[in-house]
Amino acid sequence: GFGGMLSFSLHGGFEQVVVLLEHLRLAHKAASLGSVGTLVGPPRTTSHVELSAQERADAGIPESLVRYSAGIENAVDLIADLEQALARV
Repeated sequence: GFGGMLSFSLHGGFEQVVVLLEHLRLAHKAASLGSVGTLVGPPRTTSHVELSAQERADAGIPESLVRYSAGIENAVDLIADLEQALARV
């Protein structure tokens, strides 16, 4: 089967990640994966915040990486929310 976790990078760097996060309405901004709700967080400010930019780069973690964990909300609503936020990036 498939899981609800995905990651993707945005063109334009971390500034575009901030724009995306500002426009997502359904995803909670958090690092935890222990929730049934949809969570989103860039490793730069969540799971890998303790690493320097160079250490993240050396580990293959781009500054523009977004981690998105789909929760139990309606899939059509989550897709629409992500599409409208990505349209602003």
